[in-house]
Amino acid sequence: MAHDQGNKISELVPDVIELIVNKLPSYCLPSCRLVCKTWNDVILSSKHHPSISHASDFFLAHVYSDSRDRPNSHCFRNLHCLELDPDHMEGVRSVASFNLKRKYFKRSFISTINSCNGLLAFVVTKKTNSWLSPNSVVILNPITNEYFELPKDKFKGNWFTCYYGFGFCPKTKQYKVVRSSTVRDRNSIIHNYKTEIFAFGTRPEWTRIESPTCSFNGCHGVYLNGGLHWIGQNNLGPDVIYRLNMEDEKYEQIPFPDDDGYFPCIGIFNGAIHLTLSMEGYKYRVWKMKEDGLWIKAFSVIIPDVNKNILSFSKSTVEPIKICKDGKILCLWAGAELMLYNPTTKKMEKLIDDTTARDFSVHNIDCFNFNVLPNILTGKLGKFLE
Repeated sequence: MAHDQGNKISELVPDVIELIVNKLPSYCLPSCRLVCKTWNDVILSSKHHPSISHASDFFLAHVYSDSRDRPNSHCFRNLHCLELDPDHMEGVRSVASFNLKRKYFKRSFISTINSCNGLLAFVVTKKTNSWLSPNSVVILNPITNEYFELPKDKFKGNWFTCYYGFGFCPKTKQYKVVRSSTVRDRNSIIHNYKTEIFAFGTRPEWTRIESPTCSFNGCHGVYLNGGLHWIGQNNLGPDVIYRLNMEDEKYEQIPFPDDDGYFPCIGIFNGAIHLTLSMEGYKYRVWKMKEDGLWIKAFSVIIPDVNKNILSFSKSTVEPIKICKDGKILCLWAGAELMLYNPTTKKMEKLIDDTTARDFSVHNIDCFNFNVLPNILTGKLGKFLE
């Protein structure tokens, strides 16, 4: 009898664990996987489908603190899950973190590319005497802490810039990394522009495709609905958005709205492309692109109580991040200060009110993926949880 009861208890354990796990917030799952093999199996099983609500107060971010304030700080090695908490001294608190490998941060510069279906892409440039060290592109699955490192850049020339994008082809279920580079030959002032693609599972190397005859304006691509988007110029004319279709690998141009703003910045917010343009006096206009490609004005804001120290190292722009539970819009200003925009009052309020120099790299991830990373990237499973 006791033996039979023991068997019944063993059969019930995974079900009980699943009930517990289903009541936990998504950011707890990586830590819960470490409890034991049974917990790990339950979390990785297809029975559990975690997602992050668009209206939740959680978001992922790298936080780079000023070394003058924390000379021995290594917090930038972690990807933090932050929760909005107005009662906390900094307006946010870290509720979980995903550890990144030390080798990617030792004597290196890290630049986040973008996120796609729960995965993150970032580029690593090592410090060298010549400065032009080849870049390493790394794909990270934060829920499993798995990495995939692509072949390094191989450039010939004495000057170059590189901008990247990480996207997904819905038809083939495969992921692709795009590299757009500007190279100047040693004995010429002529710039050469080229675009290359690394397609997981089909082309295990960088393959060149047709490229726009211009460079992109200082930003990596953003992904939405089967396309990667960058800001560039139309034959040295007005700024436009270049969209690369992930299926046929062809570029198209999307014109800007009729606006006299400057320093354009694009991002993904609430399932749509948003374009922010700077005006005079720390005023910004944010435009939303509709499904038909037309633009509508989302909102205009003025930044209150500008921190002069921030502008010395950050770009001055407003990036909408997510809609909070109370309807306010969480924004990042100048890559350094978190703010809340109130659509009712049409005012912006600071979420963090101090003088600490910092740099946020924010990622809005709305799903987690528990599959093995190589299978995810090559489309062998092709399933992400959302």
